[in-house]
Order: sequence, then C-alpha cells, then structure tokens
Amino acid sequence: MDTQKLWTKNFILAALSGLFAAMVFYITMTTLAMYAIVSFRASASIAGLIASIFVLGGVFGRLFSGQYMERIGRRKFILSGCFLFFLASVAYLLPLGIVSLLIIRFLHGFTFGSIHNALSTVVLGFIPPNRRGEGIGYFSLNFTVATAFGPFIGMFIVHAYSYTILFTFCAFSAFLCLLSALFVKIETPVFTEEQTAHLKEKFTFKAVFERSALPLAFVIFFMSLCYAGVTAFLNSFAAELNLTYMASIFFLVYGVAILLFRPLAGKLLDKKGDNIVMLPTIAFYAASLFTLTFAQTKTLFLLAAILMALGYGNILNMGQTIAVKSVDSHKISTATSTYFIFSDAGMGLGPLLMGLFVTWKGYAFMFLIEAVIVTLSILLYYGLHGRHPHAKGSLV
Repeated sequence: MDTQKLWTKNFILAALSGLFAAMVFYITMTTLAMYAIVSFRASASIAGLIASIFVLGGVFGRLFSGQYMERIGRRKFILSGCFLFFLASVAYLLPLGIVSLLIIRFLHGFTFGSIHNALSTVVLGFIPPNRRGEGIGYFSLNFTVATAFGPFIGMFIVHAYSYTILFTFCAFSAFLCLLSALFVKIETPVFTEEQTAHLKEKFTFKAVFERSALPLAFVIFFMSLCYAGVTAFLNSFAAELNLTYMASIFFLVYGVAILLFRPLAGKLLDKKGDNIVMLPTIAFYAASLFTLTFAQTKTLFLLAAILMALGYGNILNMGQTIAVKSVDSHKISTATSTYFIFSDAGMGLGPLLMGLFVTWKGYAFMFLIEAVIVTLSILLYYGLHGRHPHAKGSLV
C-alpha cells in the first residue's frame, strides 16, 4: 500500500499558483480582442493579434524557462517570473496605446509561459514517482478550472462592470499567484558535473528541445491544433444553428466532466501503462469531433462535450506525464518546455489553419477535417511511441 502523500502543502500551493495565473490567461484571452475594438477601434485582425500574441510570448517564455531555469535557480526563477507576471497584469490599468498594449501582451505571455513551465517542472518533485500520472492529472486541473470559469468571469465583469474592474481583478489574481508561490518550499536539485555541463550548453536546438519528449510533443501538436479550432469557432457554429448559449454550456460541461474523469485516467496510466489510456482517449477525442460535425441539437452538443473531456481533456496532461517520466532530473525542465511549446504552437496555428476550412466549406466541414486528423493521430502516436514495449504496460 502506497503511504507517500500526494496532497502536501507544497503540491497544493503550487497548484493554486498555477490556477491564479491560468485564470488571468483565460480571462484576458476572451476579453482583450473586444477591449481593443471598443477602446481603440482596432480592426478585427489587430484585435485578434492582441489576443493571440500572448501565446507567442508564452512560446518564447517556455524556451527561456527550459534553457535557463536550472541555471538561475528554481525558486529565484519562479518568484521573479511571478512578480513580473503581476507587474504585467497591473500594466493593463495604465493608459496604453495599441503598440504598447501589444508589447504588454507579449511580455505577459512570456512571463506566463515561463512560470507555467517552471511550476509544471517543480511540482514533479512533490509527486511520489509511482503516482506521477495521478499527480499531474490533479495539478493540471488548475487549467481545467480556469478554462471553464475564466471566460465566464471575464465576460460577466465586462458586461456588469467595466474593463477597469476586469484588469483590477486580473492584477489581484496575479498577486495571489505570486503569494502562493512565495510559500512553496522549492529545493535546489543537486546535479553531477556532467549534468551541470549539459545545462550550460549554448542555445542550440539540442539544448532547447529534449529529444525523448519529441514523440509526444508531435502528437500533442496535432491534438492542440484541432482543439484550437473548437475554442475559436464553436461559438460561431452554435450561433449559426441558433444555439448560441450552447457554446458556454459546452465548455462548462467539458470542465466539470474533466474534474470527474481526469484523476481516474491518471491512476490508470500509473497502473496499466501508456497505451491503455492514450489510445482510447484519442479515439474519444475523434468521436467528439465527429459528433460536432453532425450536431444540430442540444443533446449532441452535450455528448460532444463529454466525449471531448474523455479525449482531449485527458490527452494534454497524460501526454505530459509520458513525456517526462523517463527523463533525467536535469532534463525535466527542457522536456516539459519541449512538450508545451508544441502544444502552444498548435493552439496558435489552429485558428488560422482551421479558419481556411471554415471559409471554404463551413464549420461542420472543419470539424470533420479535425476528426480525420485526430483519427490519423492514433497511428502517429502508435508509430512514435505506442509500439515500444515500455508504452504497453501490464495488459499487453
């Protein structure tokens, strides 16, 4: 019987710090485009850039984190990142123009990518090795809660109050992110001379990207590419069907379903191996997109949300677990960075690429294309990772 504790003070505080940061991310992602249009009369393309440049900043932040966190020191890196994240959140309250707002958004994304990658690395040290899938599943629920409630809170504040109140709320959430991180006991790992030399390598592809994490990183790229199409166009698709409110309900049901299913998936991965979780979850994800293709009723929207929770809702964090579980301690930060860089790239490119299919044949056709891509990704996963003996677990 496992006697190692998962729910320690450090684990909880790290998860809370990540939650408060993720709330700021999702609140601003869903409100900043409209803010730019209302306040600066920005065009749709500029407004979209103001929203999405945050993701670009996050990619660079993850690159920086993976390369330099161990050099600077984990605690110093995280606290500095959280403090700068707080300052960037406060900066929205200043009188800004379009150019300065773009700069703030990039820097905000950079600090978010840095601290999210760092927290995702540090928290692994708080999780018992034989409960890593379960632990990462619980830790990543901070993003799930933010996904479900961040956009709702953001739109409520904007409609009921003002953008000033919205930015004040974001600054307060960023402060709580810093405050939570301040009380996390972050120990400095001890590395060998060879590992230290590796950490001091120049900024090259080999130093920035962890090779062992690339197979799962390639898989998550296509998974996130398709999910970005859902987040970007589901609201418009629902409006076209005169079911506008179902888009909000979809993400709420999606978030609640993940809260129920994800811990079970983590435990299953720990006990039975990678394939017994990843293969069915990719299939569930494809099924959710096929369901959206033919969704004309509330029931099909709700079914698609539950299937997506069983699918993409588990793929993102289970893929991270697999990507880092066999990596040496001095490479965990780089492996985590590699994985999320590919995920962010998919999220960033998704709306652009999937928008081409929407323009060509409409929303339903786009979901069909996404369903095909995800179905083919079963073969991609198996070819890159699943066919290897260490992925098969005890059932094979």
